[in-house]
Amino acid sequence: MWPVVTFTNNQGTMVEFPKATSYEYGLAYQLEQAEKHRHRHENHWKPRIALAHTLIDRHVLPRLDGVAASDIKTLDVGCSIGTMAIEMALRGFTACGVDFDSSALDIARTLAHEERVNVQFFQCDVADLGTFSDTLFDIAICFDIFEHLHDDELGAFLQFVRRRLSSRGALVFYTFPLQFDYLFFSRDLLHWPLALVKWLPSRWFERVVRAYAAIIDACLLIGTGRSYKERIAGLPHCNPTTMARLRGILERAGFSIEFIETENIYPFKRYVADRFLKQPIAHRNLYGVARPAAIQSSGTL
Repeated sequence: MWPVVTFTNNQGTMVEFPKATSYEYGLAYQLEQAEKHRHRHENHWKPRIALAHTLIDRHVLPRLDGVAASDIKTLDVGCSIGTMAIEMALRGFTACGVDFDSSALDIARTLAHEERVNVQFFQCDVADLGTFSDTLFDIAICFDIFEHLHDDELGAFLQFVRRRLSSRGALVFYTFPLQFDYLFFSRDLLHWPLALVKWLPSRWFERVVRAYAAIIDACLLIGTGRSYKERIAGLPHCNPTTMARLRGILERAGFSIEFIETENIYPFKRYVADRFLKQPIAHRNLYGVARPAAIQSSGTL
């Protein structure tokens, strides 16, 4: 059975519908992920985990100065096998994780036991955090979540997360891949025309990339009747984004951006990454920190 998203429509009625982009990956996949977790300080997970710690150290903990580690409440949203929640527990924080995949959570509990840390794991959909209606968190970690949700789902999800953050709380996020990743890293044939103009200033190079993507979309529409975005709409990574788009979604969901950046943190197709090193639109990874926006009070005229 698909997990569901619940929305209130214009008539005030609660409406539920299946989330076609939510998937249970299966036990075999989760067991493979468990082995990656056990070797996470030696494999490609290492830079992603280091990134989470760096974002927390630089942008979150300074505002929690004076708060004991055990009093800092963290929530790993869409935790899968619980790696980030376990990392938070290893730092001495109070750690919780939520995911809808029961097999992943069973493995997460096993891994937490192996590392002798106390983490509470709960089964629920990432867009329904009603389980924690009486709990406010200081850190919500959303790594590898945004790309699985369409813009409307993501906006609703972020509003749920915002309501679960304390007054000094922060959302720490990471998403991969980005919107034009397929042009640079899927097939070499696709990026060669862009390599000819890689020397352009970033803002002009971005315009060329967007125009090039539009040409490819036109060819796809003529040949298949669907654009690239429509073709990937039902895939697990259904919504690769851009910095500008994510900024807008976060702000509309009631967040203010404290820090946001793009980068290539994995050594994937290094020859391509080096070729477009100075062009942010060719980056594969987007991450940052956001906080619930202050409520602005309007004066009475």
